[in-house]
Amino acid sequence: MSKTFLAVNFGCRVNSAETNQWSQTLINQGFLPSTINNPPSVILINTCSITKKGDLESLGKVRSLHQNYPDAKIYVTGCANLEKIKDIPNVFIYQNNQKEELLKELKSSYTHQIKDKFSHTDRFLLKVQSGCTQFCSYCIVPFRRPDLWSLKIEDAVNTVNSALQNGYQEIIITGVNLNQYQYGFSNLVEALLTKTDIKLISFGSIPINCIDDKFLKLLSTFNFRISNFLHIPIQSGSDKILKLMNRPYTTKDILKKIYDLRSTIDNLILGTDIIVGFPTETDQDFQETLNLCQQIGFSKIHTFKYSSRPNTRAEIIHNTNPKISKETLKSRSQQIRNLV
Repeated sequence: MSKTFLAVNFGCRVNSAETNQWSQTLINQGFLPSTINNPPSVILINTCSITKKGDLESLGKVRSLHQNYPDAKIYVTGCANLEKIKDIPNVFIYQNNQKEELLKELKSSYTHQIKDKFSHTDRFLLKVQSGCTQFCSYCIVPFRRPDLWSLKIEDAVNTVNSALQNGYQEIIITGVNLNQYQYGFSNLVEALLTKTDIKLISFGSIPINCIDDKFLKLLSTFNFRISNFLHIPIQSGSDKILKLMNRPYTTKDILKKIYDLRSTIDNLILGTDIIVGFPTETDQDFQETLNLCQQIGFSKIHTFKYSSRPNTRAEIIHNTNPKISKETLKSRSQQIRNLV
């Protein structure tokens, strides 16, 4: 069988960056991306479990690809419940910590050879952080990716300079929880701006608490090299719900950071994530979220209906309180979407 591979990615840009690196490890071993006339001998699948739907779709893809390519070796990793597919023949499970060890020597680098959806526009996904121990009450990620890792600033600079030599023009900084980037998020951005000639730096998303005085100063000084679009996940505009979610900020903090950003750059464009229907969310709680989103004026909002994830604290709240009806969830979700 020829040495060809197929890479399938679900979920966030951290997953995408890891899939790119994983693909590069195979290319370094002499594999080529598969084609219609040259089916894969190896399949990489990076799964997602941020919602119940994501988990089901990820595992469903493993089963369908095994059915379509029964002789291919299928390597599966990511956040989905991989126990459910461990008995499928030719399926090999890589836990997230095993994958991290495999990819460490690459120091987040890869080349255009991987043929991902970003490289054809010369955009490079720079993964600088992995793992999370924040334990937001609705989130399963800390259970699946508890091991913290950060790319050293020196290595990040070298990786970006290598990407630049390979023809990339923009880097997209990404991490599971950039608040937990151990060398300081703003320190990293400063080093990439001053020690590389990359034309544009953008971000998968930026936690609100990463926006400090140093980052604001960098935005002002290097505004032509930092994207004017910032995706800042706030999840809710109700202080009650934010506390139940275990988010490390209040609505007052959100408004202060947004004010600081708008005072720094004139052409700021903002995006966010909002969860509607978190357990015990009342009409008043939702109205506060709607009002805050209107006040800020987000140009893009990813809206999620609450999805109960196993073993999370929110699941306990969900199971011990009256359920929010599907009609209410649909209505709240649509009202948020209507804002943009």
